[in-house]
Amino acid sequence: MPDSPAEELIRASLGEIIFILLQHFHDALVEAGLSPGAGEARELAEAIAAGQRHIKTEAVLRTIADMVDAYLAGLQSRWQINFAASLGADMAAIGPWRTTAEFLELANDKAEAETGIALGSALLVAAGRREYAPFLLDVLDNDAGAFDIDATIARRILLHVSGVDGSRADWRAQLQRWLDDQPPDGTDA
Repeated sequence: MPDSPAEELIRASLGEIIFILLQHFHDALVEAGLSPGAGEARELAEAIAAGQRHIKTEAVLRTIADMVDAYLAGLQSRWQINFAASLGADMAAIGPWRTTAEFLELANDKAEAETGIALGSALLVAAGRREYAPFLLDVLDNDAGAFDIDATIARRILLHVSGVDGSRADWRAQLQRWLDDQPPDGTDA
């Protein structure tokens, strides 16, 4: 039986995971005039994974951060909820909607925002933007140990940047302590 996508991500290199994240945002990056081809996206992913800068790093990070921030603002303005609440929200409580079509549109908008925040935050944290790490912890908390794709990516990125040993039973608590020790502006102390 073939491995699930989440199982494949557990074995993938950090550069490959970052490349996948960049591919997820490809259309938005093209729209922003950045147009990274596959070769350049791989170079950028490997540079981020190695903690190095690429000529497009800052522009890509700014574009992704703007998208994540817009999704966060959209959740707040549209439904008066934050990311963690959105992940746990029952669609019956979100609305108003009267028809199946309205329900599906709302569900799609909510899912798109949640995915954009989760994957965008993972890319940003991988590149050193630690102020987005709490959103990855929200993904892990909502996942409750099932390790779907978003949670697997969040866990891999957080373990990498924090240096926490994921084989320890208290890895999640260690991640929280690491985050609590980070400066409020997301920069290194």
